[in-house]
Amino acid sequence: MSRSYLFIPGNTPSMIQNLDVFESDSVIIDFEDSVISYDKDAARILINNFLKKFSFKEFDIYIRINDSLNPNFLKDVQATIDLDITGYVLPKAGLEAIEELNKHIDNKLIIPIIESPLALLKAEDIAQSNNVSGLLLGAEDYTKELGINRTLNGTEILYARSYIAIICNAYGIESIDTPYTNKDDEIGLREDSINAKNLGFTAKALIHPNQVDIVNDVFSPSTEEIFQAKRIIKKSEESNKGAFSLDGKMIDLPIIEKAKKVLEKAKKYNL
Repeated sequence: MSRSYLFIPGNTPSMIQNLDVFESDSVIIDFEDSVISYDKDAARILINNFLKKFSFKEFDIYIRINDSLNPNFLKDVQATIDLDITGYVLPKAGLEAIEELNKHIDNKLIIPIIESPLALLKAEDIAQSNNVSGLLLGAEDYTKELGINRTLNGTEILYARSYIAIICNAYGIESIDTPYTNKDDEIGLREDSINAKNLGFTAKALIHPNQVDIVNDVFSPSTEEIFQAKRIIKKSEESNKGAFSLDGKMIDLPIIEKAKKVLEKAKKYNL
């Protein structure tokens, strides 16, 4: 369970050596888009050497490998499979790509990026695939495939967002929203994160360390949510009933279960 997934280019030593200061719940070391083709070998060597020497337990580390049709795909996996990482972020994800990745990994998680209309149509099957722990919406490529422009209000990706959030909730995996690409717009980032949370997303991907605090705040239970959750659980234990009234509102099992999840998150993030 993470609130924030921060992308870090795999060929930037200055950022790699500071992984433990960014305060993101998860870090995605990128071998794909942010690393130019002639620098990919150097990125693999850098990450392999670094993660063999240093261990990080306070956050999860994922590697965004190149897609399964790229000649760097297998090289990326082979260079990282023995490292202490949580798993892989798989671009251009599809059922065949996930099956291919599963042939080479052992006890590591997969976060497929849904970044094409076809992948969105197959998202339910992808969510049920072996080792898949969450889905990440890749809105830039998704809108490019549709031939439409990204906007700040995100109307053009509303359906994709809603569909992915519903599927992830149905199958009990994480739903990770697409990054907000304007790294200097804090107001826009907060609004975009709130919109994603209200659609059912559990986390958001980030492109800059400056975005971590806002995203962690939005995707954490608020003080009021924690207070109300505690009241609900307390009344539930006292009444010993399946349904009861609190502040004039009926409380039943789904609301009680939601309150338990709020308190689990609060405990995890020391709130």
